[in-house]
Amino acid sequence: MLRLHEASADAPAGMEGLQNRWYNSVVHSLNLTSAAFQLLQPTFVVPQTNPGLWRYGQEIPPRSLTANTYGISLERFFDIYASIVGQLSFPESCFKKDIGDDTYEEWTAYLATLSPQPSAQQLPSLFLIWAMTNAPTVANVGQQDLAVMALIGSAQAALEPYVGPNGQPANFGESYAQLVQSLAHGVAKSFRFDSRTANGDVSGSWTGGVDTVGNGLWSGAPPGNRQSLIFSQSHVQASVNVSGLVTWPLTPGPWYDSSTFATAYANPSTPPWPDPAHPAWDEVFGADGSLPRIMASLAAAKGVDITITSDAVFSPLDQAIIGTFAPLGLWPFYLPSGMAQTTVSFGASSGMTIRTVSAPGVPVVLGGNVQSIGAFLGVGAG
Repeated sequence: MLRLHEASADAPAGMEGLQNRWYNSVVHSLNLTSAAFQLLQPTFVVPQTNPGLWRYGQEIPPRSLTANTYGISLERFFDIYASIVGQLSFPESCFKKDIGDDTYEEWTAYLATLSPQPSAQQLPSLFLIWAMTNAPTVANVGQQDLAVMALIGSAQAALEPYVGPNGQPANFGESYAQLVQSLAHGVAKSFRFDSRTANGDVSGSWTGGVDTVGNGLWSGAPPGNRQSLIFSQSHVQASVNVSGLVTWPLTPGPWYDSSTFATAYANPSTPPWPDPAHPAWDEVFGADGSLPRIMASLAAAKGVDITITSDAVFSPLDQAIIGTFAPLGLWPFYLPSGMAQTTVSFGASSGMTIRTVSAPGVPVVLGGNVQSIGAFLGVGAG
């Protein structure tokens, strides 16, 4: 866990520096971990439907401490999974080669005597028992081959109802209505933020300090525009109240088979991958692959209420610009009008006060916990 009250002289300036300090404060105050947590901005579930919630499981998190929820990823977890599992195979010819032609003929002759015929799931154990007497030297390899064949067939059958234009939506965990119910029993947290004392060192985080900040003072504002720079370089303080905080798992539904996917990850050879494969192992799991990590869970809240003060000096024109764009959502939650009530006021000579209160009944997704694909599959750090 990163220390909260130790400013770093080497921390980036501007919105990135302010965002790093905010990140550490959120992680520390809400008992999260910098080894996995990613801030999501804007911080809400849209649309308020099951697919809207499950979208967070679909998105491939970028390597950044902050991710823009408006960002459109070209890849989706389900699409990548389906493209891999749909092409996996373990041909009968490979099984025959592994156990030998004579053993294969004896095995198939034995199967022909059975009634009813065993299922694909029964074959591995059946072969092991048969082979321990009739072909002990290939008992294990044959059993393993048949197990992979059964595994792939089962995974492809589970996937079938979800593919195609009329396929069911790929679910990730429980429903939106269940999330709302859970938030009613979540915990309440309050904390204060001070840009002068908050720790800005994020080098020990899961990204190694990488944080791609896409917004400035308001949602859509360039981080380096005039008003954002003035704000980020001022003394920023915040009083934050979070209600109904829960950790919400994004567990892939019945369409997903972890054993088959882990087998594909751990075995880049043919079989189970076809030759050629589209996509190939490197295109998905390689150093620059399409699936380096997944979003494993969300930090969601029933509501947020934050008051921010800044000692920045804004000209009348700057004040007018900020007031115009405030309905789009202001730092750090960027909740737009309709999702929150945001008010902004300015002092006679200096200073700005912002208050943002999320709309009742609208879950606020503060961020999520990221896992490398290897860790997610339980076959390595990834």
